[in-house]
Amino acid sequence: MPSELSRQVEGKLSELIDEETKRKFGELNIVTDVSEMATGSIVVKFQPLSAYSPIAVDIGRSIRAAALTVAGVQSVKVECSGHLMDELVNRLVNQD
Repeated sequence: MPSELSRQVEGKLSELIDEETKRKFGELNIVTDVSEMATGSIVVKFQPLSAYSPIAVDIGRSIRAAALTVAGVQSVKVECSGHLMDELVNRLVNQD
């Protein structure tokens, strides 16, 4: 069962706007999972609309920045899947 914090983060992320389509992430189902791994530690999984998306890093960074604005969130790890360069996207998004 999702924690209250993960539900709050998911709600925040569903309101983000995709740069390519100008539609909300919640409509596009870009965010596939939000989990609280430990108190205040959130993991967000997302899948860009295309395996070749040129803005996958930007999407991941937007997700991370928005999640960090939710009260009670201390850390965020973002995991991209379904992109041709998942490992690179994840490394660039999660560097501090």
